[in-house]
Amino acid sequence: MRLALIPLLLLFAGCGATQTASQFGEVKLVLPAQVSANDAGVYFATSRTYDEGEGAELLLSREGDADFRITSDPPQGCITVMAIVPPDRLVLCVDEVILQDDRARVLAVVRALQRGYTQAQLEPDEAITAMTSQIEGADQAALLAELDKDASTWTAGQPFFGAVTRGDATDSSIAREADERRREGDH
Repeated sequence: MRLALIPLLLLFAGCGATQTASQFGEVKLVLPAQVSANDAGVYFATSRTYDEGEGAELLLSREGDADFRITSDPPQGCITVMAIVPPDRLVLCVDEVILQDDRARVLAVVRALQRGYTQAQLEPDEAITAMTSQIEGADQAALLAELDKDASTWTAGQPFFGAVTRGDATDSSIAREADERRREGDH
């Protein structure tokens, strides 16, 4: 009898893990065309599966359209929800309809990126290794030197990573709420 229950228990255990990892499914994220150390947190988030831990699988691209993008110039209808390089010089923006209709998915992406960028500051060598393992031909030494210079700008003078300056096309509550939830989960 006990032996017959083991496969059933394994089946149920597997179902729970799969459901969490795919709660929001694949989420395409367009990065700036030019590779830079400011991308390290994104690549670290995917390498360490922080994205999947939040229920989304980030699919990274350097071109095309997507509901989520990291840019210095958000297009019309893309609402800034998180600053990568403050004050809003490089930001994560999300399509305004997705922000309105699927706030939980937006929060999941922001939490994963906050964790990726925070860990990239703490583990710069590992973050650049994760990044260069995913980008063919990336110069690890140059990116590490750039990260040493840029990582401190991500949080300089900010109450938390991703804090956004209020403006017309921003939602400053997303990064704050994601940070609070992420911190609650850390305890």
